[in-house]
Amino acid sequence: MFHNDAVGSADRESTQPTPADDLYPRWQTTQLLGPVFAMVERGAPRADFDHERYDLAQLALRTIDFVVVNQASVDGSVGLDRILDHLTQAARRMGPDDPVRPWSRVAKLVLNSLLNDGRPHVATWREPAANGEGWSEARPFRFRLLRLVEGDTGAVVAATDEAIVLYLRALQTDLANQAMALKLMVELQMAKGEFDRALFSARDATKTAQGLSASLREKLDDTRRDVRSVDWSGEMPGWLTEVLDQLGDQLERDRQLKELAVRAGEDPDAAPACRAIVDEVRRSEDVWIRLERRLQGAIPTFLSAQEAQRFHARGLGAAVDLTDDVLRPALAAASAVFDLATDALAAALLPPSCPPQWGVDELAKQLLRAPVTWERSDAVVDDPGDLGEAVGDSVPDDVATVAAEILTAAGSRAEPSRLSALVGEARVRAGEVAAPDRLLDIVWGAVLWVYVADRDASPDELPRRADLAAAVQGLVAVADDVSLADDRFHGPDLFVAAPAVFELADVEAALEEIEVVA
Repeated sequence: MFHNDAVGSADRESTQPTPADDLYPRWQTTQLLGPVFAMVERGAPRADFDHERYDLAQLALRTIDFVVVNQASVDGSVGLDRILDHLTQAARRMGPDDPVRPWSRVAKLVLNSLLNDGRPHVATWREPAANGEGWSEARPFRFRLLRLVEGDTGAVVAATDEAIVLYLRALQTDLANQAMALKLMVELQMAKGEFDRALFSARDATKTAQGLSASLREKLDDTRRDVRSVDWSGEMPGWLTEVLDQLGDQLERDRQLKELAVRAGEDPDAAPACRAIVDEVRRSEDVWIRLERRLQGAIPTFLSAQEAQRFHARGLGAAVDLTDDVLRPALAAASAVFDLATDALAAALLPPSCPPQWGVDELAKQLLRAPVTWERSDAVVDDPGDLGEAVGDSVPDDVATVAAEILTAAGSRAEPSRLSALVGEARVRAGEVAAPDRLLDIVWGAVLWVYVADRDASPDELPRRADLAAAVQGLVAVADDVSLADDRFHGPDLFVAAPAVFELADVEAALEEIEVVA
């Protein structure tokens, strides 16, 4: 049932890039999204629900984030039920108006696509043939995103290194800061004698600078086309100032790296790599110098585009009103004259109309083609047991335990407790649970349920946990004119206690002032 994440040693060796494979790591990163696109393009159209209502790619990334975050926590892993419950709730929020309610099926499709039945996903790197060679090398790349392992409580899901790479590479990063960080990495790697790795980092720094230069050029081209398409009143000036402030630091760092590489190149073993590093750093300097020139011309470009597009005086053609000066006089003219003018105008401006000319082969294809029908399976109505879960079914055990203790203590006191006080107790004990906000929601929602529900409520309406259900059943909530003063919750600040605390005589005397739901 369980599959080890390890791939055969031969496969591992075949996926290792050579020093010349500068493009190979980036190609690997793009292939990590292959399972997501395969699910959206091939798996979703065959599913028995309207997949266009749901953003399946987003749900796949949410799944990876959920597993990685839980794997980094104290638990170290996450069970299948928790993942399916998390995805079901996300799908429900994406399509709350879907009458078929296929949220659990959406969650299973996303999770099964990422697990891939325990088999590795396979992509093929095709090495271009060298000059004069008549064949090219194919290199398989096998990876997994999520895998099933045996945990203390049964099957759990773990994220692989590839999933963590996908989790990190999706983060937005400022290109200038990233280039500076890569240059610092080059310096550290050279200090440790890792010259081959330092060369790769220097190339990444140059590519980052080139990407920053390309981004600036795109913004300036957009400005020349339409000055309103770029935010010159807010974001753009600050971005230009920030990059200009870093230019001096970037060039100074390049100068230091060249000096460090020249000194390290005195070692004969490191001399070839150090010369390559010096050449790469010089390329980076050229990119930053050209970028500086574009930055200096950015403001003149904006001013000239603004003058040409927004401040330029309109010609005489703009003073002609087509409605008042052309159309209405023409409509007021005699009908014959108007028809004659219309025909002359159409003959001069419009191309001549000619009937379609069918060839024999095109006509035969149209007449003999097989009929195409759109077959769509009937909607499958979920079993009532699958449409949703009870309120308490998705409550984590640690949250249910702490909430039951807080509500039980409220029912055992001789004086009524305020809902705000119970929420305050939940905040104090928030460190005992993995989801503090969920604990606050459970305590607040349980008291409101006591307030609006009948005393003879159905057992199906109670939480699944016996201790939490007993604590809720043993409470009575009373409202007065006091409202909650809380940043998270709104509504009445209810009195909560056991039924015996609210004596019957006092309740009957206060019926005209407060509403008691017991």
